[in-house]
Amino acid sequence: MAQQVGMAPRRGTPEPGAGDPARPVRTVRRHRGLPGSRAVVGGLLVAASAVGLFAAASRSGDGPGRSYVVARQDLAAGTRLQPSDLALAPMALAPGLQPRVYESVQAVAGATLIAPLAAGELVQTSAVVARKGDSASRELSFTLERGRVGLGIKQGERADLLATYGTGTDAFTVVVVRQALLVAVDRPRTTSGDAGAATVTVAVDDPADALALAHAIQLAKITLVRATGAPPLAGVPPTYRVGRA
Repeated sequence: MAQQVGMAPRRGTPEPGAGDPARPVRTVRRHRGLPGSRAVVGGLLVAASAVGLFAAASRSGDGPGRSYVVARQDLAAGTRLQPSDLALAPMALAPGLQPRVYESVQAVAGATLIAPLAAGELVQTSAVVARKGDSASRELSFTLERGRVGLGIKQGERADLLATYGTGTDAFTVVVVRQALLVAVDRPRTTSGDAGAATVTVAVDDPADALALAHAIQLAKITLVRATGAPPLAGVPPTYRVGRA
């Protein structure tokens, strides 16, 4: 009797019972591995970089370096502003707004409000009439040639008014009024766009100052010198003559 040799099952042939619906089918899933050390270190470096950028931004934004005049409390229209009504508050303003605000309490003290202000609100040139507000105040308007009034000086500031009489070696310059209040500064533009002569209105308290200024306006060349915040000087100012003080 011939010996039977067992045949090996072909590849792909299901094992016995594989097709049995009652037998559960085992499914092998691939587990997701943990991040490697390089990925962990990379994440830490990104986080540290973000913290460093935030700290640098915080250091660079320490706050605005300029302060502007605001109302210390609610103020009604018609109020004659006193230093106690005002305060300086640091803030960042757009460049276009800066010419319309004040950086000194003294620059606006004595002005009269023409619009109400809430506590903390900026004091703008459009909200005040820069005049003393008492019956003793006298106003004079005159025209200054180009170059005799600073481009940056504006309404509400204080200025010394100098008068130059004569010409050549006979010319001399005197201080006519000290610390005059600028009620208005009007700089009309020429056809070329340059600033031409400026019309200036000042307020003075002393009738003698008003008389001297009126005389100087008619006979001399007036130069306006910013004196906002400058300490008042005692005594009669010296007269300047060519070649000697």
